[in-house]
Amino acid sequence: MNASANNAGDLPIVDGATRLYGIIGDPIAQVKSPEILTARIRAARRNALLLPMHVKPDLFDVTVRGLKALANLDGIVITVPYKPTIVPYVDRLLPTGERVGAINAMRREPDGEWVGDMFDGKGMLRALQEQGADPKGLRVMLLGAGGAGSAIADAVADAGASSLTIFDVDKAKADALAKRVAKFHPGCKAGAGEPTAEGVDILINATPIGMAEGDPVPMKLGKLDPKFVVADVIVKPGPTPFLLQAQASGCRIVGGRAMIGGQVSELLRFFGIER
Repeated sequence: MNASANNAGDLPIVDGATRLYGIIGDPIAQVKSPEILTARIRAARRNALLLPMHVKPDLFDVTVRGLKALANLDGIVITVPYKPTIVPYVDRLLPTGERVGAINAMRREPDGEWVGDMFDGKGMLRALQEQGADPKGLRVMLLGAGGAGSAIADAVADAGASSLTIFDVDKAKADALAKRVAKFHPGCKAGAGEPTAEGVDILINATPIGMAEGDPVPMKLGKLDPKFVVADVIVKPGPTPFLLQAQASGCRIVGGRAMIGGQVSELLRFFGIER
């Protein structure tokens, strides 16, 4: 194989015409998006790639303004801790980003305008739907009212969930999220509550519990009906201990990798690379 080509045929790995996308965060070394998105971009026969960019908090403003000024940068993916912080740097928010109050992607329009939206929740929604667990008309229990939880709450309510119960160790945060969901999605009965598998159809862990080795499960699951669906935002090579508990009851499970896969598809549509 020619040294300047990759497995996308005769596309160069990089040349002067390569279009750029960046993913910004602090830290950044842990992100998997550059390899996943770049492979999909190349498969779509685009001469473009996604680059990891470590942005330190004290240089956030000058860095983002500088990135936006690059004429060959077509989009930015945003990870922690900048999803809410970057909102003022876009010219227009799409509906999900406006409702959630945070974004994880922004693109440059042909007229130079920057448009932003949030895809964390859409990624989970797509992963659930691919498992035959469309939330429409179902009762959802959500653990965690942080950034990922807020996006997922909006997505499942927007998809037509009949009810959404939100638990967070910070009850005020859970209450605030429930009120926001009720405001934008009046057809979904939203409220804060204690974690339970009773009276719900889908249980989603959107807390960071499970990320570190030796973490406890976010809540203990007893024997569940096999029709029950359990999802977890934590990305691991295999099912988390939380998902393994659900799997032991014969339940359908959705892991963090499936959510990322769904999110990648949504991001590539947003950037105009895939349909």
